[in-house]
Amino acid sequence: MVTLVRHIFLLIFFVLACLPISAQENVAVEDSATVIPQLDSIEISILTCTPGKDMYAKFGHTALRVRDYTVHRDVVFNYGCFDYNATNFVLKFLLGQTDYLLDAEEFDFLKYRYGMLGNGVSEQMVNLSQEEANRLLALLLENLRPENQEYRYNWLYDNCTERARDVIEKAVDGKIEYAGVVDEDMTVRDMLHKCLEKSPWVAFGIDMILGDEIDSKADKRVMMFLPDVFRMESDSAYIVKSNGERVEYVAGRATVLEDTNGPDEAYVLGSPLFVFSLLLLCAIGLSLKEFKKNRYTAWLDVTLHTIQGIAGLLVAFLFFLSEHPAVDSNWLVILFNPLPLFYAGWLLYCQKQGKRNLLSYVNLAATAGFLVVMAVCPQSFNIAMWLVVLTLLVRAMSQAHFTYHGTNHNNRIIQR
Repeated sequence: MVTLVRHIFLLIFFVLACLPISAQENVAVEDSATVIPQLDSIEISILTCTPGKDMYAKFGHTALRVRDYTVHRDVVFNYGCFDYNATNFVLKFLLGQTDYLLDAEEFDFLKYRYGMLGNGVSEQMVNLSQEEANRLLALLLENLRPENQEYRYNWLYDNCTERARDVIEKAVDGKIEYAGVVDEDMTVRDMLHKCLEKSPWVAFGIDMILGDEIDSKADKRVMMFLPDVFRMESDSAYIVKSNGERVEYVAGRATVLEDTNGPDEAYVLGSPLFVFSLLLLCAIGLSLKEFKKNRYTAWLDVTLHTIQGIAGLLVAFLFFLSEHPAVDSNWLVILFNPLPLFYAGWLLYCQKQGKRNLLSYVNLAATAGFLVVMAVCPQSFNIAMWLVVLTLLVRAMSQAHFTYHGTNHNNRIIQR
């Protein structure tokens, strides 16, 4: 049970860091003002890095590569940097008040770093005229100025991938038409699940903190918050020039690094579905044992409500205080909030004092009512979460049963 508490608490606490932040520590080029090439032979590329093993790298990364063949400079502009040593970094991140920044590094540094990690890197050369390439480089250099580097990060609507897409669009003489190669009926949650097929605990944590905002059909542009979706959309896109000319968005493709990590292995034992199935069976077994012996046992309920309350602290914190998208539309806050912590203490008090737990009726009504809410509300819930709620319902029924039939005193029922 201690392992379960650690799994759930740590997972939920850090799961936001696994959303598509593509985070990297600040790795600035020494004296970024020197990254100013002669503007006569520039090539701009989109770099897409494959997902990594670490939690923060589960969704990959996007950056822009700028090569000037005249002065032989090869620089990567990266909107996914942050200062981890900033004051109250974790608190600010949970509040959705994290400022990310644009930074630049030599291409060889990026290639070395991702090569060491075993991640793949693909390249798409953007079909820009020299005038457009010059304009894009000027925008990047302007954004690189210390007073312009930072921006308020938003994992869904304004992340490092979308910043790279938007700055290219600003430089193009015309507009970019995306074909919409991703299934238009997919929701953001569907897209996250697809990325996390081999990471069920991460998927469970994300489902626990994100609400129904990500359960409606995703807008085509919003879908490009994922680096790989932006890569696929770019492959099929066209630039419609101001004079009406229509040219392919991507002029060439290359593989910078092969992904050597290999796919993650799917597992059943230890997955949320397996763990919470066992927990439900344990709850049912304990309840049957209690009914047979006519004796209530509080230890499992105290543990369950303590875990529920600890998880509820984060869910409620994000719901009421955070600026992150989708956390304030989370229906789970009805059941996962700090109140179960007080209820766990009340259970212990009633157990020791031999008092009837009249709050058990409230707990049963709240748990059963929320099960109905889960079935009718617009939010999609992880299958494992259904098992969690069913477990709480089974134990709530047991608590209410023994409250109705008498006073609990030293684990025994005194008949009325």
